[in-house]
Amino acid sequence: MEQIYPEFKARVAAKLNLSLAVTGKRGRLHTLDMIVCPYEKLWDEAVFLPQNSRCSHKMPHIDLKTESAYDGFVPELFENFFLKKLDVIAREFNVSGKLILKKNIPLGAGLGGSSSATVAAIKSVEKCLENAGISRVLSQNTLLSLGSDVPSMYAGGFLRVRGTGEHLTPIAPCELPDIDVAIPPFASDSAACYAKYDCLLAEGKICEDPAVPTTAKEALSLLRNDLTLPATLLYPDLAAFCSSLLLKYPRVLMSGSGSAFICFKS
Repeated sequence: MEQIYPEFKARVAAKLNLSLAVTGKRGRLHTLDMIVCPYEKLWDEAVFLPQNSRCSHKMPHIDLKTESAYDGFVPELFENFFLKKLDVIAREFNVSGKLILKKNIPLGAGLGGSSSATVAAIKSVEKCLENAGISRVLSQNTLLSLGSDVPSMYAGGFLRVRGTGEHLTPIAPCELPDIDVAIPPFASDSAACYAKYDCLLAEGKICEDPAVPTTAKEALSLLRNDLTLPATLLYPDLAAFCSSLLLKYPRVLMSGSGSAFICFKS
């Protein structure tokens, strides 16, 4: 592939869950009904350099270099699972090269930290192909195979997301009230939170609520997140973090399975 520009950049914003309702299970996966939107103040950036001259792989392959701006990030752990996603991207787009990932969104914060990096990589490769006059789009199934948040973060904007991440409905954008996003120095494990939710449901300590927001305004009114109780019971430090925020802010809402909280100033 002829390289006209030396690098191709793409930036993807973090994801905020304005609402998260667990609606059931499909096999081992939980089905959800969520209202999500981007948080432009926090983002990941991917820089793709095609046809890395040092790459001797016969099959399409993308080398990875990761830079991070937050404490607690362990590049080796992240790269172990992210390289598998890059292999899929390389094969699907039939490209080789090097990806420099500038990781600003923490993992395990409920902000789409893994999916944001994946989508940034996809979009940077797409820009490279577009520059070469090649149009190639990943299927919805491929996007979903790379992460349940990948289709929605690839689409961007205000969305209602249902099922296991495959049903996307654009909704009217809403001006967010004045907020802070508070991220503690520890992560939350999504799988553990969903398992705890199942236990609480089986014990009758959680009741399925039919009031599911369908718009951003409804979500901001109800502030529903079905994983808040499981997460705060599972992680006492997270419960203490939430309590400390409620001393400062009138309302808080956990994003995804935590550990970040959306803090409303009024």
